[in-house]
Amino acid sequence: MLGLFIVLLAQISMQFQCDKTKIHATIGSMFTITCTYKTTQFRFSKKYWCAGDSRASCEVLMDTEGFTQAAYRTRAQIIDGVSRGLIVNVRDLKLDDTGIYWVAIDKIYSDIMTRIQIKVTKEAVMKPNVWPLSSLELTCWGQPVVFRCRSERGMDVLYTWYRVGHPNNVVLDHSPDLHLHCSNITENSQLFCLASNDVSSQSSDFVSLQILKPADDKCVYLVLSKALSSYDCIRSTTSPSTSIQTTEELLSSATVFQLTRSQNKTMSWTGLPLWYECLRWLLFSAMIPILYVVHTCSKFTSRRLRAQVKHPKHI
Repeated sequence: MLGLFIVLLAQISMQFQCDKTKIHATIGSMFTITCTYKTTQFRFSKKYWCAGDSRASCEVLMDTEGFTQAAYRTRAQIIDGVSRGLIVNVRDLKLDDTGIYWVAIDKIYSDIMTRIQIKVTKEAVMKPNVWPLSSLELTCWGQPVVFRCRSERGMDVLYTWYRVGHPNNVVLDHSPDLHLHCSNITENSQLFCLASNDVSSQSSDFVSLQILKPADDKCVYLVLSKALSSYDCIRSTTSPSTSIQTTEELLSSATVFQLTRSQNKTMSWTGLPLWYECLRWLLFSAMIPILYVVHTCSKFTSRRLRAQVKHPKHI
């Protein structure tokens, strides 16, 4: 008996085969199933798509003779392409589409049916990005900065900001936006954002906080991340800085800056006095007309001498 059943299954599989029997899709997406059958035997038979756990009592949703349930008319179709196969296409998937379906050929006494299992879920969360909504250099003046967390993919995503702690991380805010200001920055720490939904969860890159001058107001702190350009609070640079200055380095840099400025100021007053420079330029300017007069007189005297040589006086 078992052998006969296996033979019958083999014959059915040769008569009707589908390229997919298990489909895992996300909300709003689509799927296409293509089934081949013996065209010489079932070319003119009705084909249909039905839903239900039991092949004997499944509900017909659409068939190749023009019937389609109202809820399916705008987003599904079944096409008998004969030699190209039987094509079932369903788009704009919903969570309610999850279940057991059957692709079938109408046949006297016993329809030929293939079981299809479909699971529709929310789109998985993608690793979120974090970025500041204003210039990071505001932290050098004790101004607040807002960081935003956002995942480019995923449905019904929840965002939570954490501070890395031991043994457990500390929740900072259940929001995409994290507000940083002097009153809530009390120690050097690492932060990250967790994006999650019913399907999956992903963490962002770490954001590091480094306090240079602790205070409840007008503090100085740095915000650093590998996804952001680094900066420091002594000089504004457009290129990333590979070093992070501590409070002692800030004081040392400030001292060097003052000494350099003082030296430059001293050097600007060294050299010749201003009155001497003015006198030198006046003398130089006066020499030009004097040289011109001397040159003119020389030419005049030369002409007189030549004239006397040509016309000597007779005494």
